[in-house]
Amino acid sequence: MNIGEVNQVARALGIVLPRHYIELITNYPIELVATDAPDFGLMDDPAALIEENLAVMGQSFYGGTWPKNLLIIGTNGCGDLYVTKLDGTEFSVGFFDHEVPAFFPHSNSREEFVSKLLQECNDAGT
Repeated sequence: MNIGEVNQVARALGIVLPRHYIELITNYPIELVATDAPDFGLMDDPAALIEENLAVMGQSFYGGTWPKNLLIIGTNGCGDLYVTKLDGTEFSVGFFDHEVPAFFPHSNSREEFVSKLLQECNDAGT
């Protein structure tokens, strides 16, 4: 995404995107480009990102309400979500497992996140 598309996402969702996410998505990891990550794990389509987030924001979510401080940044294509904190100052990604259902820590750095997405893509054969 370019900065114009990032601003489009922020306006459509009525939020301020965290700096670590803006830096990640505007400098999309080259290692992920040839995988399915742009369509799933780290979505780079503003319309898809907006749609995913609008589907949960302020809505009932597994017996509760979607946490206001979370942004969906990707999915695994099987109902699980990658999220980051809107109010976070450091890079972190969480994982929502829909089968449990619960949120879990996933990655504490850009490098760890990219490495895990690459491994998941390799495991899936994409």
